[in-house]
Amino acid sequence: MGDKKTERWVREEGRLSYKSEYFEVHTDTVRLPSGSKITYDWYAARDFCVIVALNGGRLIAIENYRYPADDWFLELPAGHLEEGETPTQAASRELEEETGYRSQNSVYLGWYYVSSRTLQKGHVLFCDQPTKTATRREESELQRVKLVTPRYLEDKIRRNEVKHAATIIAYTIAKSRGLF
Repeated sequence: MGDKKTERWVREEGRLSYKSEYFEVHTDTVRLPSGSKITYDWYAARDFCVIVALNGGRLIAIENYRYPADDWFLELPAGHLEEGETPTQAASRELEEETGYRSQNSVYLGWYYVSSRTLQKGHVLFCDQPTKTATRREESELQRVKLVTPRYLEDKIRRNEVKHAATIIAYTIAKSRGLF
């Protein structure tokens, strides 16, 4: 194996191909260690948080309508970080907005890159015994709160019935920490 420094790609040129409120697509010309050049598309998006919340031994989940798939999905509450927000602040805000539960004590569990084509991070947080308030969803959020046991969610994951990657990852991280 060669020197790691010489085994890197080198960005020679880049341009912004598309930009919206939530998403950017970049197209770079990259020189490979072999000397060849390729075009590489990657995207930028705001970081988000996923909340693993336990209330009386049950996970606070949502059934969430996803427009591109035109279907409802079982998910853990999640949402993008706003400008200047920490993952803990965003998790508290998103949990209350989507489920009507307010976090009293969030614990940061870590983060992951959502794809090899982005630097976007998914932050995972855990909270136990949140207090009930009221939802404050955005108009576009079609969601129903569902309290489920960890075993129920795990069985759904095992049967490939949970399609939301962030939910699968967050559940796995929380379970690996022995939180339920």
